[in-house]
Amino acid sequence: MFKWKRKKKWYRDFVNPAHEFRYAMEFIEETLEEEKTKEDQILILDFILSVIREDLKYDTLTNIFYREKWFDEGLRISLPFPYHYYDEKGNMLSIYEDKAEVKKVDLAKECVLVFSWHRGRMRDNIKNVGRNEFQYDKFNHKAYYFSPVNICFVYNGMHSITAGVGFKKGYIEAAEYDVTKLFEHVYTDGLYWYNRHNNQKLEDELFDFRIGVIYEISKIKYNIERNVT
Repeated sequence: MFKWKRKKKWYRDFVNPAHEFRYAMEFIEETLEEEKTKEDQILILDFILSVIREDLKYDTLTNIFYREKWFDEGLRISLPFPYHYYDEKGNMLSIYEDKAEVKKVDLAKECVLVFSWHRGRMRDNIKNVGRNEFQYDKFNHKAYYFSPVNICFVYNGMHSITAGVGFKKGYIEAAEYDVTKLFEHVYTDGLYWYNRHNNQKLEDELFDFRIGVIYEISKIKYNIERNVT
């Protein structure tokens, strides 16, 4: 399974994903302790979620520019959220096996995670979409949309969608799945997913710690809105 590797930035040379996850969650804990109203808590959580989504979106979008030419060989991207999870009785479940709704995804506004890998195709699509409108093709453009974490994960039509996101043009349609079904049963440490009922690791690893941060903050926000402690 391909594991997504974050490109190093000078201010992150001495930090690893586990630490970054922990520091982010410490910030959230301080926010919940210091901010006394639900409105202020949610305002700050929404801001953090928005910024992290943008960071993650453009990090995946630009990865092709910072990698060697043939990094596409054997490329497989893990799904952003675990395929299987377990309830308190040990029953194996999956959000992906539920009937999906269709979500219209605005490429200019949404957090679209897309992993282009071929330089030639990328250049061709930059020229095409840059000079024309982005044309949604239901047979080529395939994606999942995860609510309420608001992440769109593309698994087909990578290069044209990359150009659409970069030029902020067009839309695609995605199968929409509800991540709230995981909240009572799954947690993460930024590296792995765990069964909340027995603390055992699930098979799926996170391809990026920021997915874990978004997941845990979204869970906290969801519980605040429902007055669940």
